[in-house]
Amino acid sequence: MKIFFILIFFPIVSSSQNLLLNSSFEEENICSEYKVDCAPEAWIYTVPSFIYYFKDKNTAHTGDYFVAIIAGHSKKTYYRTFVRSRLLCGLQKGKTYRLSMFVKSRHYLLDSMGVYFSNKDFLFEKTPYYRISPSVFLRDAALRPVTKDTNWQKIEIEYKATGIETFITLGNFSKRDVTGSTGIEIENNFFVLFDDVSLTPSDPNERVCPDWKSRKKEIYDQDERHEFLDRLMKFYRNKPPLISKATTTITVKVDTLIIPDVLFATNSFVLNKKAIATLDSLTQKLQTMKMDSIIVEGHTDWTGDPASNKQLSWRRASSVAAFLEKYFSTRISSQGYGSDRPRADNRFLSGRQRNRRVEVFFYIRQ
Repeated sequence: MKIFFILIFFPIVSSSQNLLLNSSFEEENICSEYKVDCAPEAWIYTVPSFIYYFKDKNTAHTGDYFVAIIAGHSKKTYYRTFVRSRLLCGLQKGKTYRLSMFVKSRHYLLDSMGVYFSNKDFLFEKTPYYRISPSVFLRDAALRPVTKDTNWQKIEIEYKATGIETFITLGNFSKRDVTGSTGIEIENNFFVLFDDVSLTPSDPNERVCPDWKSRKKEIYDQDERHEFLDRLMKFYRNKPPLISKATTTITVKVDTLIIPDVLFATNSFVLNKKAIATLDSLTQKLQTMKMDSIIVEGHTDWTGDPASNKQLSWRRASSVAAFLEKYFSTRISSQGYGSDRPRADNRFLSGRQRNRRVEVFFYIRQ
């Protein structure tokens, strides 16, 4: 029987990391001033937090919390509020990212809402808000369905990065003012609600920056709200503090190793001598590369008991993973799928032989 190893470039779909922290606003910030939960972690408003942070499970899109911005005021000219956050990692210039969120309002204002990416902190912005052009308006969204039972509207936008993105700001960037009656008794503010805001790479092989943990801590450690925040904004308005450029996301390539079942003992998860020798030679070569992560998947054909097949596939994947752990300090995960993911037709002997395999995905930083 012919024994073969295939090491190829092979793109594989994986879940992308959200580059916005606390995107559903469920994590509460304990402000340094009053020592109470009155704002979402990672998100800071341009006015005292209690005006925009709400807990109402019946109103929120998911969970208990959501935020609101003031898009206009019935009596105050160009009165608007904004909410901003720092990105977990910088974006790669020229690459696209999927911006997604849910919005809701009693007023016809959603087309005026925008998203502003900047390398400067919006909290210290001196330019009048209505003179700032957002990076995208929500009206540019390709997908805007309304959830009938809650009236939340899902917004999805493909955003092409310029490479300067450090902060994201949500609010009303329309040149026109919003005034007049709100149509709601004793309510002067035109509110727009936001929930479940996310920013993810379109490229499934794009990963978060290596220093994301320290950056998350830095973002979460900013606890100024209320009067402390007001003083900070006034102090830095004319000379904002220097913000270090965010480390950008990393892109990985995926090399795939296919190990046929003939390199295992019959109906066993034990690697034979030839498999060990080949794996040993391969890992020596790969150790010079910057490995991001490794995923090991076990598979069988459809003959035999499905539960036993799944168990065997998992044991074989675990056996290979255990071998690789001796060479790599990176994260290694293993999973057995039994016959659920065939590569060939199980009705034929050749197809069943191809389906009995272990696949190893090496995610390598470029």
